[in-house]
Amino acid sequence: MALRDDLAAAIGCLTVLRGPAALVSREALASGLALYPAVGLAVGAFGAGAATLAGTLSPPAAGPAGILVLVALAGGWPTAGLAAAAEALLRTGPPATALARLRAGPGALGITLAVTAVAARAAAAVVLPPPARTTALLIAPMLGAWAVVVQCYGGTPAHARGIAASLVGRARFREFAWASVVALGVTLSVGEPIGLVVVLIASLATVGMRVLAHRRLGGLTGRILAATRELVETAVLVLLAALAALHR
Repeated sequence: MALRDDLAAAIGCLTVLRGPAALVSREALASGLALYPAVGLAVGAFGAGAATLAGTLSPPAAGPAGILVLVALAGGWPTAGLAAAAEALLRTGPPATALARLRAGPGALGITLAVTAVAARAAAAVVLPPPARTTALLIAPMLGAWAVVVQCYGGTPAHARGIAASLVGRARFREFAWASVVALGVTLSVGEPIGLVVVLIASLATVGMRVLAHRRLGGLTGRILAATRELVETAVLVLLAALAALHR
């Protein structure tokens, strides 16, 4: 029963299937964080499968098809979160103004940055050769989900609302440790040198978002969690594409 609720919480918080998260307890929402990388890996498997299928019909469409599936399965919330976070964190103003921008609809800056992030992921997926593309589409959403767990471990929920209020600052070492074992173990299995670089970039993006959010807002919110997921996923895909290009 507990594992089922934890899995329902993870699926509901990370995918377009939001319903399950509304049916579980606050405790399950927090303990479900341990399963985030596993759910992220499953989402990546759908993206990789879509890319492979599209590649049999039209090779140039393989990468964009995989990214489209990732965006669709996430419900577009990470992309929207990045757009809102850009408006709040990158424009000047006091914390109250930044928070108001975060909760309002994104403007030109946020939309431009969010569209650029999606385009960058699609371009990276096009550059990657098929085997590397499959690996990237598996790892990127997994590390994006893991980054959410990192933010929830010790983060300040000063402005968090809804489900985010049950997540930020409520991850225990158990959830953080299990999520990290899965995410880092899978990433390092790709190849130790490349895996270490990927983990480093994902960690720097996560910590950078956290520091900036605390400096500008005084805490984390659901949209900041979503933005972190999108940022890490984009950074990982672009990094892997750059490494693949260097080895050609």
